[in-house]
Parts: sequence; C-alpha cells; structure tokens
Amino acid sequence: MSLNGLTVAVTASRRASELAKLITAFGGRAYIAPTVGINVTTDFEEIKKFIDKIYEHPDFLIFMSGPGVYSLMSVAKRLGVEQKLRDALKTVLLIARSAKPQAALAKYDIYTKLIPQKNTTDGILDLLKVYGISGKKIGILWHGSYSKSFIDDLVNGGAEFFELTIYKYSHDLNHESATILSEMGFRYLPPEESQVIKLIGDLNKGAIDVITFTSPPAAKELFVIAEKNNLRQLLMSTLNSNVIVTSVGPSTRRVLEDYGVVTDVMPNRYKMGDMIKSLEDYVRQNQKSKKK
Repeated sequence: MSLNGLTVAVTASRRASELAKLITAFGGRAYIAPTVGINVTTDFEEIKKFIDKIYEHPDFLIFMSGPGVYSLMSVAKRLGVEQKLRDALKTVLLIARSAKPQAALAKYDIYTKLIPQKNTTDGILDLLKVYGISGKKIGILWHGSYSKSFIDDLVNGGAEFFELTIYKYSHDLNHESATILSEMGFRYLPPEESQVIKLIGDLNKGAIDVITFTSPPAAKELFVIAEKNNLRQLLMSTLNSNVIVTSVGPSTRRVLEDYGVVTDVMPNRYKMGDMIKSLEDYVRQNQKSKKK
C-alpha cells in the first residue's frame, strides 16, 4: 500500500493526528493545517430545556455526531442529571446519523441500531419515513452544521420537532470544549488563520499533492479565509488543476461544488480509513499525482 510519498494536506482538527497516521501508514506525507474547530455552547439553560423535553418521551431523538453525544452528557453531568438523562434516553427511539454517535452512546450504555443507509439528513429522512413522521415528536441534537431543508421536510410531513445546536464550528477553543474533547480522547489541534494562509500558499506553489476534507465546515472555512485574503479564485483554480481533492462524503463534496471545486476522490463508505484507501486506489490508477 503506498501513496508514493505524496504530500497530503489534513484540514481536520479533532481527528487530525489520527488521519495523519493513516496517511503515513499508506506511504504519504501528512501536512497538518486544520481549517476549523468546535466550541461547545456555554448556555446551559438552553441545554437544560432540551434535556427537559427528552423527559417528555418524544417519538424519536436524532444524534448527528459523536461530539454532540459527549457534549450533552458532559453538561448533564455538570447539571447533576446525567443518570436521569441516561434512563430517559433508554425509553426513546434513538437515531444515530452514523456509527460515531452510535459508539458514543454505547459508552454510556445507551444502544441503538437505527442508523440510516446514507449518513446524511436525506438518509435520516428516508429512515423516518419507514416509521411515519406525521404527528410524531422528533428531537434533533445537531452537529456544528444546520439543515433548514431537513426541518422543512419534517414540518411538511406533519412532525413536531425540538432541537439544540450544542456546539458550533469556530477558530477558538473555550475551556468547556477543551475538557470535552479531552474526555473523548482526542488530541485536538486548534486552527490558526496564519497556518491556513500558509496552506493556501503551499497549494498554489505546488508543494501539496492532495488535500483531504472530512467535514463540510472544513471545506467552507478554507474558502472563507481564502476570500478574506483575496485568494479565492486562485485557490479554486489550483484545486481544480493541480491538486487531488478528496472528500469523506457527499455533504462535504457539495460544499466544495458550491465553491466551484470538483472532488476527485470520495469513498463509498464515508469513513476516514475508506477515504484514504480510495485515495490510494486513485493514485495507483493515475500514476501521476496531478489531475488528468
């Protein structure tokens, strides 16, 4: 297995070290430059309101991410209601967007087999339709991104919903976020704008062969910083002509498309390991590191 010594940029922050190890194991050189991080909300009153609604036994509760699970349980512990919340969650049909929130729930002895075939809001909606959503009460614990179209689909389908965005993507890291990420076992690498500007410069100079994106915000924030520095058009041109662009899944690919960038590599299973394996397959089929 070999990425032929290609230099592979990592834009992730929470799992940057893990992804870098994968790249190295596959024969590449990891270039770590996180473009975005997370911050957990300090509005505990809003979180308490969300928890109180869980006690009312909704029909479904959707967990979008592993950090969301850890964040909610961490705050519940600080509020002194962790066990009560765990007991309540065991009485609700839980939907995990992917295996990551499913595994996070399992660490609290809370189990669900309800995972959509597609780890997207469209996939969740397809799963909900199997059960029927009209008249159902549905709770949503968002990740750092929000989907208005998903909410519109729920409302149009006759569902009642309540929601909470427990963390947001940010360039800063508050104490609460640092504590939670440490509890999750992540070696978090916070983003720095100067480092991202250097990444863009190295991309444009041809010093990087591949760039990886493991979330929509990672792709978006790269272009936000590029635009602030009048580098957006040049970056788009570089990514479309001289760099292998690798996305972990369709949501990330769509964000890149919004910025005019074509994804070259995307795995069938939206996981980091599968993404790097798909990248290796692409490199093997195209011996040159540049696009054709």
